[in-house]
Amino acid sequence: MPENTQFILDRKKPIRLSWLKAGRKLWLDVHVYIALSLGFIFVLLGLTGSFNVFYFELEEAGLPDVHKEARAQPLPLNDIMQIVRTAHPQRQGVWNLHMPGENRDYLWATLWATYAKPEETAGELFAPLQIMVDPYTGRIVNETFWGRTVWSLVYEVHATLLMGKVDADIAKVIFKIICFLGVFMFISALSGLYLWWPRSGKFRQAVTIKPGASSERLCFDLHKTAGFYSSIVLLILAFSGFSFGYRDQIKSVVSCFSDVKAERFKTPAAVKSDYQGQTETISIDRAVAIADRIFPGAPVRWLATPNGKEGVYVIEKRQDGEASRRRPRSKVWIDQYSGKVLGFEDPNRFTAGETFLNVMWPLHSGEAFGFAGRVLWSIVGVMPLVLYVTGLIRWLQKRKAKKLKENRANPPALTGRGI
Repeated sequence: MPENTQFILDRKKPIRLSWLKAGRKLWLDVHVYIALSLGFIFVLLGLTGSFNVFYFELEEAGLPDVHKEARAQPLPLNDIMQIVRTAHPQRQGVWNLHMPGENRDYLWATLWATYAKPEETAGELFAPLQIMVDPYTGRIVNETFWGRTVWSLVYEVHATLLMGKVDADIAKVIFKIICFLGVFMFISALSGLYLWWPRSGKFRQAVTIKPGASSERLCFDLHKTAGFYSSIVLLILAFSGFSFGYRDQIKSVVSCFSDVKAERFKTPAAVKSDYQGQTETISIDRAVAIADRIFPGAPVRWLATPNGKEGVYVIEKRQDGEASRRRPRSKVWIDQYSGKVLGFEDPNRFTAGETFLNVMWPLHSGEAFGFAGRVLWSIVGVMPLVLYVTGLIRWLQKRKAKKLKENRANPPALTGRGI
């Protein structure tokens, strides 16, 4: 290599190192400022999210066992719904039935927003009546309004910081803000990964805790290893959480690459029952049987009763491989009078864009990866606390060390008379 070429390369090295050092300092500042300003909120969201992963199981903890004899069959859904309506004859709107899920035997019958809200919780953003029914005897074992139990309050903290109990309009704003915090969590996790990256190439050292290390080194190792092992899940949680409040914006971007027509929780406006003065409607069980023709063998996970004279039955079933278990997307709309199938959605026919948006919720809850995924997500929910505490301690340690160094370099001048 010519000497002048080597000279030029040698001159470029300090410039490159200077740029790398400046870039690292920038990302370190970003990482620290986000942690100091929003870290506590991330801790709160992480801990409440850990509980929310097992919300249904926690709500049912301590309730009486269901009455299930050998070879017993659950009551027809129509009979169960009749028991619920008899207990609440004044509530004539839509009822949603959540089928017993994994490790759950209770059937949830929840009044949703057809009334906007039940009269008892008017003014709150989200506070439906929740009823648990023994599916074998039809006995109502518990009923409560959302936000009146410990675990629904925990959920409320996660979603709106309890503002949903105070004012619906304020709660909507808070919800959007919390979702937008996903951007900062994403940047924090990404910058943490950049700062973690071992420039020396010693990856094994970067992913382990040094045994017998000093308290300062132990704190540092805990922070970097906890951040590394939880980073991928935290990035998923951050992005999916952001998507809930800004779905339209994400949909607009996704639509540039793939068509998106299917809506997760919406019934198309054109889907209506053909009301011609009929008084008789088909039963819930009949509607389920009709949906079985569209998705044979797929279990029912959720359904909604008709809303008014033109309302329809909405049946949600889960085909093998669907990411969501509680609210899957194999959906059928059925005329409440004739039983005619008015439309259906099959996630196996979704476009890439529709599939992408469809997995946001099961990714956020961990259910996309089954029970093991939910356990992992629950554990990762504790990581913001670990990262916040270790990061704060490390920041204070570095501040103290910096101050000592400055004092040694610039000792205070002696004042007063000498001896």
